[in-house]
Amino acid sequence: MNSIFKFLFGNVDQDEFLKNYFNQKPLLIKGAVDKFEAIFSLEDFNTILNSNTLLYPKVRITDHHNTIHKYDLIDDQDRYTNNLNNHLNKKKMLYAIARGGTLVFDNIQEHSLKLECFADDLAHEMHTRLSINGYYTARNQAGVNPHFDRHDVLVIQVHGSKRWYYRKDDHVISKAIRHQKMPVIDDDLTGWASVLIEQGDVFYCPRGLWHFTRTEAQHSAHLAVGIYPLTLKDWLARLEQDDRFASLLESYVRLPFQPETSVIDEQPLRLIVDHLLLAADQKFDLDLRTRPYLELE
Repeated sequence: MNSIFKFLFGNVDQDEFLKNYFNQKPLLIKGAVDKFEAIFSLEDFNTILNSNTLLYPKVRITDHHNTIHKYDLIDDQDRYTNNLNNHLNKKKMLYAIARGGTLVFDNIQEHSLKLECFADDLAHEMHTRLSINGYYTARNQAGVNPHFDRHDVLVIQVHGSKRWYYRKDDHVISKAIRHQKMPVIDDDLTGWASVLIEQGDVFYCPRGLWHFTRTEAQHSAHLAVGIYPLTLKDWLARLEQDDRFASLLESYVRLPFQPETSVIDEQPLRLIVDHLLLAADQKFDLDLRTRPYLELE
């Protein structure tokens, strides 16, 4: 395909996406049932699950109330051995899914050449880092607990359907969810909008949007493409690898015997700002390669 973005977003072009949706509001793009068969299918998901050693927490089962623990999914031996044991028992996983749990497989593209090529092509087209997680939930179940993500998510529905509920609410995007007030979910779902995402559909969920999911008459398997544009925090972390910048960060801004409430020395701050402005004017390599490769002769 010539453009992965166009394949995913259809008639919504890049300019319209950035202007009207990105980091602003959700977007549903309807698609044909067989749209993603050549990239990833439920059969591919099953192959990965049955041809790999499944290790927690890369692979896990979670539920709407976060009540499924690693110890519910491994072979129970004793408290000391269990602390070290991350090998999941597949029969216990099936039981947990049947009881309403959602299977989560982090970075699933690392186990599928087709999916990894798809992720690499999309990342280079968008000039943005990506990761892909796989999800599976049985029919008539609640998905993972209500939450918001600190990154944008592109949902690719590869099997069945799932209803997504979402709403905007006050929160601090840099703060852990457990330390913030969760929006109320009453019987009438007051204040929550919803959309049914069916096989072949794509759903864009901007970061910071509260959401939770429920399956209805069908089982559901989807891919969640995490989109990670460069943040100021990311950029500063990379700059710290530069000796000059790292040395500037070591500058003293208060000296011994100064009054407890005195201001900091502005001179090191001015040097830091000048350095950042110079660095911002330089070309920056995003380094989109997701992982190193071994190539044996």
